[in-house]
Amino acid sequence: MVVSSSNDLTRRRLLQLMALTAGAAALPRVGLPRPLVPLPLSYDDGSNAIPPGAAGEVRRVVIIGAGFAGLAAANALGNAGVPCVVLEGRDRIGGRARTVDVGGSPVDLGCSWITDPVGNPMTTFATQAGVLQTNASIELDVPESRFYDERTGVVLPTSTLQAAAHALRFEEIDASNISAKLGPKATTKDGILTYIKQQQLAGDAARFAEFFLRLIVELPDATDWDLDSLQYWANYDSPYVGFGEGDFPVGGYSRIVRALGGSVDVRLRHRVTRVIVERNGVRVLARDFAGIQRTFEGSHALVTVPLGVLKSGAISFSPSLPAWKRAAIGRLGFGTFEKVAMRFPEPYWATEHAHIFHLSYPNAMDFPLIVDYFFIEKVPILVAFNTGRHAIALDGKSDGEITARMLHVLRAVQGGPIPKPTRVVITRWGRDPFTRGSYSYIKIGSSPADQDALAAPVAGRLLFAGEASSAARFGYADGAFSTGIREAKRLLRARSVQLRAS
Repeated sequence: MVVSSSNDLTRRRLLQLMALTAGAAALPRVGLPRPLVPLPLSYDDGSNAIPPGAAGEVRRVVIIGAGFAGLAAANALGNAGVPCVVLEGRDRIGGRARTVDVGGSPVDLGCSWITDPVGNPMTTFATQAGVLQTNASIELDVPESRFYDERTGVVLPTSTLQAAAHALRFEEIDASNISAKLGPKATTKDGILTYIKQQQLAGDAARFAEFFLRLIVELPDATDWDLDSLQYWANYDSPYVGFGEGDFPVGGYSRIVRALGGSVDVRLRHRVTRVIVERNGVRVLARDFAGIQRTFEGSHALVTVPLGVLKSGAISFSPSLPAWKRAAIGRLGFGTFEKVAMRFPEPYWATEHAHIFHLSYPNAMDFPLIVDYFFIEKVPILVAFNTGRHAIALDGKSDGEITARMLHVLRAVQGGPIPKPTRVVITRWGRDPFTRGSYSYIKIGSSPADQDALAAPVAGRLLFAGEASSAARFGYADGAFSTGIREAKRLLRARSVQLRAS
């Protein structure tokens, strides 16, 4: 975790606030063409230090998981001449990066944005791979968006901007001070309610401000405000710079995934069940697509599966993981973030508004944000977000029930009938046996020390990577990417590594 020592507005948030209060339109959407860079480029994990802890000669590495962490490590090791094999339980690479076709247009159902793109290694690799980026900072689009309150109807732009401004003020000015007063056991809910009291907000103004405050807490951390640590949320400071949510990779994250993993030896539909650490190496047991047990031997193993899988115990370790690592896995939070993508025959909403902020009643945060892809990419698609308990509740509902709920919200916002969608795609990350959720957050009772413990090697032979092991960028795809680089550096005893775009 990178902790800010200043309560001043960051350049990123100051520009957002200026855009909101002035009613500015979004920045230009599409970036300039960026050609493929065929030669390998040098990358580090945010530091030129060599991570310690790997033992013995690195002869062959068995990597578990073909997400960004596993693919980055395999790419770097391969460029250094180290043989490795990646075992992936799915029938595809990418892990929580999944791009699907929604009626002819690519939509990312997992990670979507390159957040804080300036200085971000994910931006560098996308550029290396020739992938364009589109500005998709929805915060800057608030003046063009519609705020609908199920209790009172459409909310006027003046009240919308005031509520959004409270969220920005809380995040950048007041949250850290409130956290210091409330202490380390305070949740983000405690912080938000304290802020509303300090600002002497009441009635609809208080409800509207609370809604936007919850949006900036619950969506980024994929959890509920009464589970999230205020101390670590309030004092987080990104090592990179950007505007709001950031950029979409044109064509989806799958293009970056393919460029990263195109030359890697990946064994799909190989579900790892056991990792055995021996004195001079490792053995990894996996069930292949036919149910046959396969054994893969190496000098080292790198585990990159999501924290939700580690929590589930789906992979056993022999000897058992040390108590300090098991405790860190147990304490860290792992949230759920589900999306519902709908394509329509035409963008029927485009003349009235862009994105939709939806304040459900009587319980807030049910379909709280619906992103307008026509405003961003000129395709008639709306994508709704649900997090935390509302996302988990979707697991108990059928596709038909979920579709009906989203259409009900859209009809209420529009005030009348709407066209029938031509394609609907619903995520089920909470049910997915290879994720068991979406991404990590610092839960009450945990700390960045737990992220560091998760990242630490065991017995010099067993290494770990993934966004949950990044104190600087947990919850982000680039965080997973950087931890794969970190572990390649550890194995190679190098200050940086070379990555090639295929």
